Amino acid sequence: MNKYLMLLLLAFVTIGAFADVPVEVDGALHIAKVNNFDRINFNEIKGTDADKYEISNSSIVINDMADWQNWSADVDVKENVQLYINHINNWKDGDLVAHITSTDLLNDVTIKDVDGLYRTLFESEYENVKLYLVRETNYTKVFNNSRGKFLESIRQNNPNDKMLLAMDRATNMNEVNSVMNSSYHFNPMILMNPMKTINRSNLSDFLTDITDSGFGANVDYVLSDKINNFGANIYTKNKYKDLYFLVGVNLNSFSYNDNLNDFTGFAYGLNVRAKQYIDRLWLDGMIGINRTNFKTNDIYINENISNNPNGMSEYVRFSVGYDCAKISEFAISPFVGFMVQRNSVMDLVDTDINLHTGAIARYDFVMDGIKYEYAANVSVDEQGDWNIGLKIGFLSVVDKAGAFASVNAFKDEFATNYKFSLNANIQF
Repeated sequence: MNKYLMLLLLAFVTIGAFADVPVEVDGALHIAKVNNFDRINFNEIKGTDADKYEISNSSIVINDMADWQNWSADVDVKENVQLYINHINNWKDGDLVAHITSTDLLNDVTIKDVDGLYRTLFESEYENVKLYLVRETNYTKVFNNSRGKFLESIRQNNPNDKMLLAMDRATNMNEVNSVMNSSYHFNPMILMNPMKTINRSNLSDFLTDITDSGFGANVDYVLSDKINNFGANIYTKNKYKDLYFLVGVNLNSFSYNDNLNDFTGFAYGLNVRAKQYIDRLWLDGMIGINRTNFKTNDIYINENISNNPNGMSEYVRFSVGYDCAKISEFAISPFVGFMVQRNSVMDLVDTDINLHTGAIARYDFVMDGIKYEYAANVSVDEQGDWNIGLKIGFLSVVDKAGAFASVNAFKDEFATNYKFSLNANIQF
């Protein structure tokens, strides 16, 4: 049989499963011509047994980019060819198609489900077209709206902004959205995190005894790996029948720093505390309010940009205790109660309510006209947050003037914090 006829029959048998792709035999060379096909699957082309492939006026669907890139056949891409790449999970930078005879292909590649952080870049090198995915850090191109313009304005004003640096390290849009949601630039409620800690330090502190009358002042320092706060409180305390009460004015200057946020603020407010004994049973309550001024830049909310916002916080504590072990100057008082915090900034509101329980131990005695006081307290709430405090102080019985120092360690939702306090007071 004529050898050319044998080769022709062999070619048709080999591509029987791909009869729609015309194959032209040129001497001993098998050439598969793909012409005028709409969205033909690449696997159908690859399944043919040809030495060379000519593709023109067709679109090809590629499901596995690695298969396409590892295809070792001689491919001659003609004009009007479009590629539809379903995903690029196995793709790596490199040749997209070899032996290009038309550069029209550069504008005719569609990649489905490419993460919005990436853009495609095509380069021609001799007769090869190379495809690269480039991580986009110009967020006006990523978001294409006012949010993108806002992000670029931050980059111009502060190229080392923590949020932007974290966004640039993100590998997908989910990570980018998570970073933005964890930054005060897009989530202003984060500005209230330090105030939540400061309020919590006041709510957890049972060490200021108000079972007398007088006035005093204390300074304190709260710190953790996120917050540094210098606070001061001036108060007066008195009693009405069996009800003791305290009214104080407090000031706080703080800085807050975590892996995404860095800002400062100043807060001032008022707190009122009351305590009443009914035999060994006692009731202790506190209510307070703070206004906070923040020093920040570039906050984006509801497509508006704001700077230096103000915040408000209100808090309440109520506890019931019982001096179950009272021996001379020593007493142990277990207690139960609840705390409530409400914080707001820029029309955003967050309310936290939790129950707590704990105990207070007190010991005092008088020696040589000096009254010595020692106290400790411990508490825990249903969220697993806790507080431990120690106090030591003295009071001149004759002069009715005294001072004490205390240290508290407490864990809140953000970190483990430490509070150091010094107090001076005079009794009436």
